Amino acid sequence: MYSTTLALLATLTATASSVSLPPPSGPYGVGYTQHVFFHVTPNDPTPGSGNELLASIYYPTLSAPSLNTSVPYFDPISAPIWGEVFNLYASDLLSLTTSLQWQATPLTPSEAASNNVSALPTLIFGPGGGMNAFMYSSLLSDLASKGYTVIAYDHPGEAPYLTLPYNVSGGGVVGWDIYMPYNDSLIQAIYEFRRNDMLFLLSHDGFPSLVEQYGTYFNTSSYGAFGHSTGAAAAAGSMDRLESIIAGVHIDGGLFGDSVDAKLNGRPYLMMMNDVHFESDTTWPGFVERYKEETEVTGKGWLDWTTVNGAKHLAFSDIPLWVELLPKANGTDLVDLGIVKGTRMDKLVKKYVGAFWGWVSGGAYDEVLDGVVKEWPEVVYNETIRGV
Repeated sequence: MYSTTLALLATLTATASSVSLPPPSGPYGVGYTQHVFFHVTPNDPTPGSGNELLASIYYPTLSAPSLNTSVPYFDPISAPIWGEVFNLYASDLLSLTTSLQWQATPLTPSEAASNNVSALPTLIFGPGGGMNAFMYSSLLSDLASKGYTVIAYDHPGEAPYLTLPYNVSGGGVVGWDIYMPYNDSLIQAIYEFRRNDMLFLLSHDGFPSLVEQYGTYFNTSSYGAFGHSTGAAAAAGSMDRLESIIAGVHIDGGLFGDSVDAKLNGRPYLMMMNDVHFESDTTWPGFVERYKEETEVTGKGWLDWTTVNGAKHLAFSDIPLWVELLPKANGTDLVDLGIVKGTRMDKLVKKYVGAFWGWVSGGAYDEVLDGVVKEWPEVVYNETIRGV
């Protein structure tokens, strides 16, 4: 119903100066809001103040799309920064449009209950190290269009620039230089503050307090945790500490710090990596083996460990969509994206991640969760673990 409306709006409003991301596939429109929490990070290594945390919330809405509330993809400061890295003109990046509607009316409690939306776990997402959460908007919007409330968090000062709403900190925070080298100790520090950011958001003073304040139906009793790269490790570390996180998705990231020994106690876990990562990362095999041993003892467990052949690390974000949909500034080849085209990679990640959360939330079990299927031959299964 609303997917058709979104597609129609994109067609009517498309001009030579605007390029739309793929529209969400679910039956709902997608509302979007942001909140800045006061949250202290002791000895914050970033240039940020160390006392702020940005949560971007994607949620289903019945409101029709409106040009007056449409959320732009890029901000004018971030566009030239990322354009330089990927040989894209800032003006082209600024032409990207989304289907997000700023503070659109959320479902009422009765609407959410009648469609079983209120029973869905709230999903919390962490971006890759040094990246902004908006760089995963296509996936996060798609999940929201299917009824999920999705919280994506940013740590101000980590990404090169982060826009903050309501003129907090002057409207934005300048972070680390985009070309700054990362060493092991810094990666460990990022993991620790990211894990603590996620744990704070799921504590009473975080997202639940916001839900209480505004009286929305959003679920604060069960969560799903997922992320890309460092954000994925933070999700695993948070699962070790919170039983309210019922499942997790780990997208192409190593395991750092105490996430290496995270105990999931049989909770479902989907792991997706690129083939280069498969060859070089030594943390995943041990993690999977320990999960398998726990399953053999308890009889509980569900884990998929997959490789996406032809993908590289950044292919699991929106970046390949930028590159495919927009002209390159000088035509040079781009690194760290792989050979899988942006639109196909976008569909692939949405398919597998969406199938996983759909099943975890009580929906039908999709065959893509059990092994190689004809439609997605680039997805290879390294290990599947099933409890009794």
